[in-house]
Amino acid sequence: MMKCLNLRPWLSVVLILACVPLFSAFHRNKHDFHNSLTEMRYDARNKVFEVEIKLFTDDLETALNKGRSGAKIRIQDKDQNDRLVEAYIRKHYKFLNAAGQAKAYQYVGKQNEVDATWIFVEMPFTENIKGCKLQQSALTDIFDDQQNIVNLTFGSEKKYFLFNEKIPTRVIE
Repeated sequence: MMKCLNLRPWLSVVLILACVPLFSAFHRNKHDFHNSLTEMRYDARNKVFEVEIKLFTDDLETALNKGRSGAKIRIQDKDQNDRLVEAYIRKHYKFLNAAGQAKAYQYVGKQNEVDATWIFVEMPFTENIKGCKLQQSALTDIFDDQQNIVNLTFGSEKKYFLFNEKIPTRVIE
């Protein structure tokens, strides 16, 4: 008669070892990819770009906490962190006209959605879009694999841009 091997102890070890990479990835960051989405839509009637920037909340918190001592910043709806979020966005999101002048914009606010934070800005715009420069370098100072996607709609034109650490600025043609 053949003796049966008891596989239960080995099965537990295999399952634990298989889960280690999963737990370490979760501990390091809640996701293995780093990207953002920016939607820029031109409202011709009001002559304004309506801009929505979507960042993973934990990534934004990491950026806001970088080099900071004391209590950790946590992003939530109706918190007191709008000035910090606005300062970070102003550093990393810029729009320059064809003459190279930075276009002023108004920070409208932010809103949380599950694991992401939407940041809203409005930018008055009455010029030709050709030759303008757009910078979207959010989180590239934190993650070297950060990819920022920008969808720009101006009238009937739709343009798509990809930004990263090596390409923080693009010319709109």
